[in-house]
Amino acid sequence: MALIKTARTLVSTTPNGAGATTRGRLNMNLAQGGGLLTIKMINGTTGPAAQCICNILIAHNPTLPAAASAGADWKTIASYGGGTASNAATEVGLPIDPSIMCLEVEFTGNTVQPVTVEAYLSELTMAV
Repeated sequence: MALIKTARTLVSTTPNGAGATTRGRLNMNLAQGGGLLTIKMINGTTGPAAQCICNILIAHNPTLPAAASAGADWKTIASYGGGTASNAATEVGLPIDPSIMCLEVEFTGNTVQPVTVEAYLSELTMAV
């Protein structure tokens, strides 16, 4: 059996400004399998006063809900902190189960300094 895999960008490498929130989301309903999500947070030469938090959220919806924090649609399944040390890099890989319908990654919480963030998914699109 051959597998078709697709690279998905949820958040391309970008600064999450101090006090800002950066989100990326993906409708997984058309994929036949899950995938592997990677997230990365890199503090600058001056670390943030409060760390950046990456929240991994899912929605049990047949269509992609609007981007938002956890609430009526989005449910948090994992959270990771990037710390406050200068130049600290935090990288996490997380398997995404095939049963997940919608996926969102949210970076938020850092204060005073921006933090560079990214989130990518290697999606199992189809088994042939």
